[in-house]
Amino acid sequence: MTQSTVIDGALVLRDGAFHRGSVLIEGHSIAGLAWSDEDRAQLNARAGDIVAAADHWLIPGLVDSHAHGYSPLLRGTENSLPLELWALHTTIHGRAIDATGLRAAILLGAAERIRGGITGTIDHAPAMHLAEVAMEAHEVSHLRVGYAPFLHDLSDYRLLGVPLPDQLRDVVGEPPPLDAARYAGRFGDLVGLARAGSGRVQLQLGPNAPQRCSPEAWALWRQLRDRHGVAVHTHLLETRAQAMLGRQRPGGLVAQMAREGMLEGCLTCAHGVWLSAEEREVLARHDVTLAHNPASNLMLGSGIMPWQACGICGLRVALGTDSANTAGRHDLFEAMRLALMLPRRAGGDPSGWPRHAQVLEMATRNAAFSLGLGGKLGRIAVGQLADLVLVRCRDAATLSLDADVATLVQHAGPSSVSSVMVDGGWVMRDGRILVFDEAAMLRDAALRMAETRARAAPQLAHLRDALPAFSLRFLEAAAAWGC
Repeated sequence: MTQSTVIDGALVLRDGAFHRGSVLIEGHSIAGLAWSDEDRAQLNARAGDIVAAADHWLIPGLVDSHAHGYSPLLRGTENSLPLELWALHTTIHGRAIDATGLRAAILLGAAERIRGGITGTIDHAPAMHLAEVAMEAHEVSHLRVGYAPFLHDLSDYRLLGVPLPDQLRDVVGEPPPLDAARYAGRFGDLVGLARAGSGRVQLQLGPNAPQRCSPEAWALWRQLRDRHGVAVHTHLLETRAQAMLGRQRPGGLVAQMAREGMLEGCLTCAHGVWLSAEEREVLARHDVTLAHNPASNLMLGSGIMPWQACGICGLRVALGTDSANTAGRHDLFEAMRLALMLPRRAGGDPSGWPRHAQVLEMATRNAAFSLGLGGKLGRIAVGQLADLVLVRCRDAATLSLDADVATLVQHAGPSSVSSVMVDGGWVMRDGRILVFDEAAMLRDAALRMAETRARAAPQLAHLRDALPAFSLRFLEAAAAWGC
């Protein structure tokens, strides 16, 4: 018999506002809604479990539309450099993470996300050789995950005319030549593994970035996308240096992607800080989702994505938290507030500022498209997948004159999240994570952090010696490019 639950008497998000009501969950989906006392009583009569939620908002689960699952293990490492130089540090640390470390990183990030009301995430993953470990850890987390292993065979440094010196190449490495047949076979095996699982973890294709893929890699990208019917997740024009590289192509990078069929299917592009107006329009016409990562863009000095310009052309914008060792917390409440405030520039027309309901939709309904679940997830409506979050609306942070969407977005945060449901099952109730042993996970993660740091130490010493000279060369080259 299908388990049924009623969440009774919450302030339920409906059409951008909160209304007192009850929600029936049967199996994996929302099966009923009720607003009047009489209808709520009838709904309760159908439930095996009734959850009283009078002092709570009920919202769709938040979806982290761009992140890297290994990164929670690297909290406290370098994050005070621009992307292209910061990446040298994170590459060394990332290569020092072994299978046990990656599992710990994913579960550490899962605990943070669950406590922050995040029910789904993208894991844009460089360590394809550890894919089985990663996917198993994501299954344990019970979160809804798009696992997108990297595909790339070119380096931004070479493309910019500043190849890594031998001293750095020995410790950081360059992308290996593409073995298309081997990658295709491996990817196909992982698709099968994902489809044999719970259904919560889905495989995606994860090109690192279009400019980091050769023509052969672009061909493989199209082939695997179409053969397996998978969504695609990639970085796009995150920094000014990448924008300069993109403009070397006839009509620009996005125009070339459109000509060669790279924008077809379900595609999410992270960042897009340096997209031109024409490029935003092209992405909008192809129904691409843009994952906005305001915290990491600020932390790395990459720039501010022009939210208003995206809205003008109808480009769908979601929200992501990116890496724990760039953006900080995997906290979509923080990301929503940043997305709300960053477009509020002095002298601008306030009628064009983002509204609270819009940024909440970026983190829910829009972000569902990054998981390939657009139209199936991100709203509280009959037939939608039951990924739901109860947030206290009368605690010290959220008690307000009006328990409206503005109050939720401006004042709520992980400390106000009470209970979290994914796929119709509770993963956290009343502040306690149910799906894994959080205390044991934290002990293990602390151990794996220390091991990773010790393994990375010799390579980091080489990086410290070589970085000043290379940084100067890189910045000079960037200036010559007009960056």
